[in-house]
Amino acid sequence: MNFKLKFIALIFLSIMMLACGFQLRGSIEADFKSIYVYGGSEGLNKHLIKRFKQSGIKIEVSNPEKTIEILNDQLNKRILSLNSSGSVKEYELNYLVSYRYKTSEGDWTKKINKEVTRDYTYDDNDRVAKELEEKNLVRGMRDEIVRSIVSQISVSK
Repeated sequence: MNFKLKFIALIFLSIMMLACGFQLRGSIEADFKSIYVYGGSEGLNKHLIKRFKQSGIKIEVSNPEKTIEILNDQLNKRILSLNSSGSVKEYELNYLVSYRYKTSEGDWTKKINKEVTRDYTYDDNDRVAKELEEKNLVRGMRDEIVRSIVSQISVSK
């Protein structure tokens, strides 16, 4: 009896997952085969290049079909709130990337800004854990910006 209930619950959950439209992220479908990325921080460039390579797009320095220029790649951290003793209670992380890309006609687009903001609590007693949390937040913010840039470039003409 217990096995039947688990099996029914598993079937029900599977049907609900299919009904909600859930699907895994696939590779990008781009109308170009080569790209060149320059400017910006090393971490952002590595992420962008890795994402394009995973989709089968070659990274070429000479004669690429598309070119991305990272104009600004900036991570800011500011104090959001203090506790009653004057210690930091919350921080705000702000990641701003400005870029432009060359269209298939050879014209540069206007500057495009992508900005992601995250807040997190801070505690001096858990310094190591909070530093790891901050690194994970920054990595997630970078991933979000890279996904946004790649999807915009891949659908552009």
